[in-house]
Amino acid sequence: MEEYGLYIHFPFCIQKCYYCDFNSVAWQDDLAAEFFTALCEEIKLVAADYDYPQLKSIFLGGGTPSCFSGQTIAELLSVLEDEFRLKTELEVTIEANPGTVDQNKLEIFKEVGINRLSFGVQSFDNRILNKLGRIHTAQKAEKNYYLAREVGFANINLDLIFAIPGQKLSQWKVTLESALQLAPEHLATYNLKIEPGTKLGKDLAQGRIEPVCQDLDLEMYQLTKKLLIDNGYEHYEISNFAKPGYRSEHNQIYWQNEPYLALGPGAHFYDGEFRGNNLESIGEYINVIKDGEKPVEIEESLSREDKIIETMILGLRLKEGISTLEFEERFGESVHNIYNEELKKLNKQGLIEINSQQIALTEKGRVLANDVLAEFIL
Repeated sequence: MEEYGLYIHFPFCIQKCYYCDFNSVAWQDDLAAEFFTALCEEIKLVAADYDYPQLKSIFLGGGTPSCFSGQTIAELLSVLEDEFRLKTELEVTIEANPGTVDQNKLEIFKEVGINRLSFGVQSFDNRILNKLGRIHTAQKAEKNYYLAREVGFANINLDLIFAIPGQKLSQWKVTLESALQLAPEHLATYNLKIEPGTKLGKDLAQGRIEPVCQDLDLEMYQLTKKLLIDNGYEHYEISNFAKPGYRSEHNQIYWQNEPYLALGPGAHFYDGEFRGNNLESIGEYINVIKDGEKPVEIEESLSREDKIIETMILGLRLKEGISTLEFEERFGESVHNIYNEELKKLNKQGLIEINSQQIALTEKGRVLANDVLAEFIL
């Protein structure tokens, strides 16, 4: 039986953060209610299209899913249970802004089957949080982390951002140490990419801020690896660290290039044969569903070459890299036949390591990952 991950995109936040270029808008009561009605209908359309499929993970992301009430999230999960087959011991994650939850909401999340919280903390420095346009404080993040523990959540991720304009290495170290004191099961650490169209992007274009230099960015990354590994976290993906047994099951579906369905405005899906995305406009998304149609904007069949490229680029992000046996079973040809010259070159440069079973990035390769992965575009 084909199993899928399921991603659901909630395109609302209390306010837009200064670095965010995701498909999200500031909260509007009426529009949010219309969106949710449409989302429940989209669930039924997709479930019918895939003949009552089985899910092995659910990820509620955004945007900020935790902007919605606990009762609304409970209703959503009830619809999912009706329309999909759910695998036993399913990982169900919700992204939450620490400024949008309280004890009651966390209790409802736990009661309805959410078993993994992903808190968008980003920093434990209030000056940095203010620069990023976050609505919470470091104190609020810490308080709601402990509330989540009291409610019974035993699997919590913290998202953190570094390489923020004006940020010092010492400030980033304080944030990492503050996170370690909380001892979450998982940490996702991202260096900030300033995107055009965001507030920070406009500030950069007008010379009001300067990006962090590459050397400092690298220092911050290396400090992250050292501190987290020294404190018992496995560096299992370029940006992700987990205590033993707490890797993100859903995100591993992406990195292993396995099929996943996606719902909500602008959500991207890959069902094993077709890759595509929904309409980004919330209004268009709602109207198409009202007409009884799936809100898919683009859907394209992937060639064998496309699947090979994506398997390499995504799989090499993981600590284990690519299994040469699984690759050959999937594509009917040795990875060494397809990428002979590229593998020899990167191995000689010390960017990948090759043995009889695996091909993986070296530590040097992880630092230069974007350049290394570009070599596998056929």
